[in-house]
Amino acid sequence: MRGCMEPSCIKSSNCETVLHRQGQWKGVRADLVRRTGLKRQEIEVSADKHSIFLNIQGTATAGENYLDGSRIGFVARPEGSLAYVPPGRTWSGWDEGDSTASYLLISVERQFARNLFDEFGRAERLKPELGFNDLAIQFAARKIAGELSQSDRASGLIVEGHLTTIFGLMLRRSNGPQKGTRGGLAPVVLRRITERIEDLLSEKLTLTELSQEFGMSATHLCRAFKQSTGASPHSYLNSRRLERASFLLRTTSHSITEIALMCGYSSGSHFSTSFRQELGAPPAVYRAAWSQ
Repeated sequence: MRGCMEPSCIKSSNCETVLHRQGQWKGVRADLVRRTGLKRQEIEVSADKHSIFLNIQGTATAGENYLDGSRIGFVARPEGSLAYVPPGRTWSGWDEGDSTASYLLISVERQFARNLFDEFGRAERLKPELGFNDLAIQFAARKIAGELSQSDRASGLIVEGHLTTIFGLMLRRSNGPQKGTRGGLAPVVLRRITERIEDLLSEKLTLTELSQEFGMSATHLCRAFKQSTGASPHSYLNSRRLERASFLLRTTSHSITEIALMCGYSSGSHFSTSFRQELGAPPAVYRAAWSQ
């Protein structure tokens, strides 16, 4: 991937572009691209615009990432994951994974972003982030993809609204609690706890039970976990449940009640309330937007 990520810009072996849909509005461009026959891809993204990527289909399972020439750890980018590269920064490297994949790129001009951030004056201070998950940002980006099939004059206003949401949420992420502060959990302990939470997503889990399993008080676990991750165990658990539920909404035909129970919610209404609080939309609307 390089630059605007147009089909002609991407280096890969014998891949075929089966779809390239493009939309342009004042200060904004969106490219929806689907390819098959993918093998190893070279990445070189460097532009004078804000670049927001949404992985719609396929997973990048291995590779190397560099930011401004410095190597950083590779993070797998599954379906639904996001990446953000600010103006003037460079994301390079390579990746490989599923042979069929599609993505959405949203390119936002500097001045357009400045106008959105006029009250805060912080658009240029957002940091690059690769392979992250944020359901609300993902949903807003997917709604922008839905505007590619629209041609009315209201489309630009709708896209601007979704971008305001995206940049506002990214600003909140950049100002959120910092991870890895002193007093947190040792990395090996944190990994064991998060793996245990992952194993129990579909079950009822209490902080007391989790803390007893790892031989510490509930108070200490809650404080140390938040220092290490920036989120309380309860918030982390709910976030992971919502991520799993969103995956099932996108990829299966299970009913909302079935998905709720599969992800540890007591009922479909409990799940719908939690989902709406996180995304501002009910599960049925999310599922419909992703299927467009």
